[in-house]
Amino acid sequence: MKNVLLLFSLFIGVSGFAQLSDGLTAPDFTLTDYYGTEHTLYDYLAEGKTVFVEIFAAHCPGCWSYHQTNKLKNLYNAYGPEGTNEIMVLALEHDQWNHHNAFIGDGPPWTTQGNWLEETPYPIFDVEDPDRGVFVDYNVNFYPAIYKICPNRILERIMTNESEAELYEKVGDCQALLPVEEVLDLGNVYFNSATNSLVVDRFQKVKSVQVMNIVGEVVQTIDGITSPKIAVQEMKSGVYLFRFETDYGVVVKRFYVN
Repeated sequence: MKNVLLLFSLFIGVSGFAQLSDGLTAPDFTLTDYYGTEHTLYDYLAEGKTVFVEIFAAHCPGCWSYHQTNKLKNLYNAYGPEGTNEIMVLALEHDQWNHHNAFIGDGPPWTTQGNWLEETPYPIFDVEDPDRGVFVDYNVNFYPAIYKICPNRILERIMTNESEAELYEKVGDCQALLPVEEVLDLGNVYFNSATNSLVVDRFQKVKSVQVMNIVGEVVQTIDGITSPKIAVQEMKSGVYLFRFETDYGVVVKRFYVN
């Protein structure tokens, strides 16, 4: 019987390819995570965040292999609530009737592949009745299944071989789709490489600016904004993120510094 269950788990992990098509509207859901906190997909989207939804099974070898790449962990740490606050990651466990042991890696391989909770910074969900309708809504018949959902609620399937840099590029694609009225308007904002300065038309709204490299490390912080031309210390050439802190929220823009 154990061998049958293991074969079935491997089969569902690799055999099904039907999924929600790219460009469809993502179904909303409200779920309580493993630690008792409630999360609603559309609430995060309304905040302007791009949401990555990961659907996995504790027993699934392919799911565990992807988990160990740390792609979503690193993305969340750099660009989630403790980083630039651009994204959210929600991980939904598909196995029904799982118990705590499956989440901490205590059991045979046909029930768990490892400790899914250890060093996982984003919310993880043990989805049981009566909440399993979310898997029907997302037409789940294989895993891992990963979706990127833009603030406009349009989804796209993510392939497991996509790099962290490629995933973050998709976040930028989402932001480009947002209507102007849904983005905090700072007017014309650009980086002037000739004068090594950041120019912000509506600088009065900006309290401070954090400059981060592409991996999310803060390289400088600028406070006391008093003019539209904001001097920036010399930096190596490359892509940088500029995080604008305002009284109304946070705006993140990306510029190439030459």
